[in-house]
Amino acid sequence: MSGVSTEIVDDLNRLMAEEIEAFLRYFQMRFRLRGQNRQAAEAFFEQSLKETLEHAEGLASRINSLGHAPTLHIRLSLSGDAMRPDEALAEAADVEQQALDAYTEFLPRVAGDPVLEPFVRKQIEIEAEHVQSIRDTIRTTTPLSLVQKRAAAADRKP
Repeated sequence: MSGVSTEIVDDLNRLMAEEIEAFLRYFQMRFRLRGQNRQAAEAFFEQSLKETLEHAEGLASRINSLGHAPTLHIRLSLSGDAMRPDEALAEAADVEQQALDAYTEFLPRVAGDPVLEPFVRKQIEIEAEHVQSIRDTIRTTTPLSLVQKRAAAADRKP
C-alpha cells in the first residue's frame, strides 16, 4: 500500500481526528445531561463513546498499515452548560452527520483502492445508520429506544 499518496494519509488523519473529537464531545455531553430521560441519554452516549473510539482505532490502523504513524490535530473547546437529553441528541445527530459527510466526500479519493474503498464505504454505512437512528429517535421516541436500537445494532456487528 506504499502507493497511497500523502494527501490520502492526511485525510485519514483528519477523519481520525474528527472521530476523536466526537468521542470528546460525547464524553463531555454525558456529564452535562440534566432532566427527564437523563439516564437513557447517558447510556446512549456511553455506547457512542465506544463506537467513535472504534472508528478512530480503525482509521489509525489503516494509517499504520500504510506505513505511517497516526497524527492527531484537534482544536476543541466545549462549554460545561447543562443540556437536556433532546438537545444533546440533536447535537449528536449533527456530529454524526458531519462524520457521514466527511466520509462521503473522501470516498471518491479512494475509489478503486482494494482496501480503503471498502473500509470507507463501511464507515459511510455505519454513519448513515447512526444519523438515521438518532433522527428517528428525536422525532418519534425517547432516548431509551435509541439505546436499545444501538445496542442491538452493535450485537449484529461481525
